[in-house]
Amino acid sequence: MAGQDNGPLLQFSPFQSAVDEGFWHRLSDMKLNHLGLDESPIPITGFYAPCSHSQVSNRLTLLRESFPSEPSAHSSNSPFSSGNRNKCSIPGVLYNTNTLESFKALDKQSLLEAEVKKIWEDIHSGRVVQESSLLSRFLIISFADLKQWKFYYRFAFPALKLDPPATIASLEPASQCFSLQEAESLTVACNEWRNSSTTADVPFFLVSIDSNSHASLRHLKDWEVCRSDGHKCLFGFYDPCHLPNNPGWPLRNFIAFICSRWNLQKIRFFCYREHRGFADLGLSLVGEALISVSQEWKHCKHIPKAVGWEVYEGNKGKKVFRCITLANSMDPTKYVL
Repeated sequence: MAGQDNGPLLQFSPFQSAVDEGFWHRLSDMKLNHLGLDESPIPITGFYAPCSHSQVSNRLTLLRESFPSEPSAHSSNSPFSSGNRNKCSIPGVLYNTNTLESFKALDKQSLLEAEVKKIWEDIHSGRVVQESSLLSRFLIISFADLKQWKFYYRFAFPALKLDPPATIASLEPASQCFSLQEAESLTVACNEWRNSSTTADVPFFLVSIDSNSHASLRHLKDWEVCRSDGHKCLFGFYDPCHLPNNPGWPLRNFIAFICSRWNLQKIRFFCYREHRGFADLGLSLVGEALISVSQEWKHCKHIPKAVGWEVYEGNKGKKVFRCITLANSMDPTKYVL
């Protein structure tokens, strides 16, 4: 059984957010022409890609096309893209309020727990096996002040809290974990996965390496086959983080999924990162995590605790909101001739 005596705690680098101005333009249009005072949650899509720079992490980004194509707050379908290597689609939900007071009064913990419940149910229903991006659900709360063209908002990246926390047995550059043959084969396999229209935006996968040092990337549904074949198996994911000593936030729910579905206590994971659009095993990481969770994790009715509200830099760790003013580009009086 894994415990805190087995090594240091596995620490994850938090996800970071970015919002393109076009997102707020689209929200303003929907608010004025379709939503009115309706505060119903709106399904949206966020986009991210594996880290592609040794000094900068990638962010989950909201764009104009993050909204459903049909301007209905009650639509259950998000505008998922398919096969875009630079825009891996992640489902999310937007709660936009009518007043700043309502925005500040939202029960943030309840909203977070509601999203964690969705993730937990997706894990136990098997949906995650078919649609792995569900592990990275996110939410954003906002208030659009269309009189002053100010937008207040805050992100959350809901995560299942492991109890006790996972510990780390090893973590090192992937280039140091494989033989030359294995590394070459894995690099080719990763590039093929990322260049295929059917897998380019599939963020969680299996790495299988056979006795002949041949590597392949496979879907999560192939886990039992990989294990029965006696292959070396790792759990891979698109890592937005650039840090050399920490995996990115998506690994949190991935580990929760793995130990819940397959009851594993030792997990080898592969943090996939790139350089100039190609697999880079020098930047990518391979680690081994030790996990020990209660038997309750086998049951859907037991919902783990939730964490995940984004903490913004410069606020001394306080969980506060952001505000952006776009009057210069959105206020008609600013550009009337």
